[in-house]
Amino acid sequence: MESKMNNPFNITFGEEPENFIPRITELNQITASFDSDYPETKVYILTGPRGSGKTVLLSHIKHIYEERNDWITVDLNPYGNMIEQLCAEIYEEGKIKRLFVKAEFNFSFKGVGFSIHGDTPVSNIETLSEKMLAYLKKKKTKVLITIDDVIKNENMRYFVHAYQSYIREKYDLYLLMTGLYGNISDLENDKGLTFLVRAPKIYLEKLSQIAIANSYQRLLGVNEKTSIQLSKITMGYAYGYQLLGNLLYKNDKNLSPELLETYDLTLDGNVYSLIWNNLSKKDKTLLIAVAEGHTEVNDILSYLGINNSTLQVYKTRLAKAGLIDIKSRGIITLSLPRLKEFILMKREFEENN
Repeated sequence: MESKMNNPFNITFGEEPENFIPRITELNQITASFDSDYPETKVYILTGPRGSGKTVLLSHIKHIYEERNDWITVDLNPYGNMIEQLCAEIYEEGKIKRLFVKAEFNFSFKGVGFSIHGDTPVSNIETLSEKMLAYLKKKKTKVLITIDDVIKNENMRYFVHAYQSYIREKYDLYLLMTGLYGNISDLENDKGLTFLVRAPKIYLEKLSQIAIANSYQRLLGVNEKTSIQLSKITMGYAYGYQLLGNLLYKNDKNLSPELLETYDLTLDGNVYSLIWNNLSKKDKTLLIAVAEGHTEVNDILSYLGINNSTLQVYKTRLAKAGLIDIKSRGIITLSLPRLKEFILMKREFEENN
């Protein structure tokens, strides 16, 4: 019996799908800068709502540079000592480990031993990291550091301070980070981390609905009219695209009420409830008003009894969080698929409790 083809849609967060719609503009912007002999910046921050494809793009770029002989890539976790991680990952990198095996001096921490040829012993991890980076620069090897889902904590603060000193020393060190708008904002507002304010931010917009429709036609075998209908349901949301495709593939491409119910429940459990629980009461009030059909700014001001300055604060924050669209003058709409249905359901539950 002929085996069925693997599901081409992946709904696992943090994993690069086998099939995804590439973000060519953002990819070219970052790689063009990193590949330049005189890069305009060595740092980029990818931001956008949960499920917008930040990790996928970061992983894709990381894999590009992993394949290059004059680059190494290092992935750091903000929940641990990031300088120790940097040194350990550089040392363990197969392409360059041979550069660090001459036993001229030794350094160890947490059971990991280091040696670098032609140098003298060092007593702390900060000095070791600088010596390693200086040695790599001498060998014309560039380092790309990736950090997924940054947060404001002491590990990040310490690393960013160290990174600023690395840049001052002109090491061949590049940094690509992802983060939710709120977490990026928290870091930027730290007085000691003003360096991040100047770092370019790339906000991941919606995917092309034409590209989504074409993908559904190719991978699901549906006709053009159906593929457009399906694309509209996703509203260009990257996770919504993968999720709907995954469910359709497993259910013989049948867009039934039951499938849409599963779609809603999965969006709720994996994304929307996490977002909703971190919103302020006034953020929720604005979203409920929009979900109820109050989309014109003047109508919202009247309905909520607030002035334009107050509305601007919440409108800007929710737009940067990827929950509303304010591109049309005087109009506010919801940005994510089936978010209206989720919000109205939440309103019912919260009003009755």
